[in-house]
Amino acid sequence: MNEYLQTQGPVVREEQLVDVYQAGQDVPTPWIAISDQVMGGISIAELQPGDRHGSPCTYLSGRTSLENNGGFIQMKLEIESSWSGADYAGFFIELCGTAHDYNLNVKTSQLDRPWQSFRCTLPVEPQWTRFIVPYTQLQAHRTVIELDPAKIHSVAVVAIGEAFDVDVCVKRFGFYRLDNGQSAE
Repeated sequence: MNEYLQTQGPVVREEQLVDVYQAGQDVPTPWIAISDQVMGGISIAELQPGDRHGSPCTYLSGRTSLENNGGFIQMKLEIESSWSGADYAGFFIELCGTAHDYNLNVKTSQLDRPWQSFRCTLPVEPQWTRFIVPYTQLQAHRTVIELDPAKIHSVAVVAIGEAFDVDVCVKRFGFYRLDNGQSAE
């Protein structure tokens, strides 16, 4: 597990990272797969444990289709209520897959419609990348509400908006803390 890990986003030291999820061999994944079939689409999603470049991961594969007003598949992780996003400055997530943009969608108890979220785009590459995502980088989608980190209840890696073969793996996900005097930007 000594593969090269590139980082995108602000500089954050390893000791500032707090894992919510870390893939392991023979460990069941808490991620779940969801496709646009819940609303009549025909996209296909499969979620399974995997190994990418010698690292265990949870692997989302499938195909998005724009037919029947569809166009997404995702892997979603529920955040237990014992985690308070207000204690942190943002998220980190380690992803690898075929080169494509994916969304990181965040849901909070503030949102009451399934199409609402706070999101940003992550350019996934075929090598492991640690994305550091400050809360300020998340854009409100189809809502005017401002993100309240204390109300975060789930995150998802989403393939959306065009028909393509999905291939993305997650190795780690969690929050990050700031040191005193450090900026989140």
